[in-house]
Amino acid sequence: MNNTRILIVADVRETVDELRDFFELNDYDTEVALKTKVALTILDERRMDLAIIGFTVQETPGIEILKELRAKDPCIPVILIQGSSSKQIKSLIKKAGAQGYIPNPIDRIAFLHTVKKVLSSHTSRIS
Repeated sequence: MNNTRILIVADVRETVDELRDFFELNDYDTEVALKTKVALTILDERRMDLAIIGFTVQETPGIEILKELRAKDPCIPVILIQGSSSKQIKSLIKKAGAQGYIPNPIDRIAFLHTVKKVLSSHTSRIS
């Protein structure tokens, strides 16, 4: 493992399991949260290098969860999984402070590329 830790926040167990398995197969450590409160607890207990947040989690918009995570860890890069790829949604996501977004349905190759790009960009800023 490369010791890069990804927090996956989504409320569909199958989605969380698939993403966890996919990222672990690509040598990332993962933590999963089916609820926002659990994600916040994980951030209290462990350093995470990236958060991936679903479109909505328990009826809470992903953008609101992003704000809550940033209140705990202002520097954590975030990628949102979003149902729409419209320019308006992309703009809203960027304004909220996300470093990236992935449209549904998820293209795993593109997702992995986005994760690597966001992590690389974040690492170069802190170095």
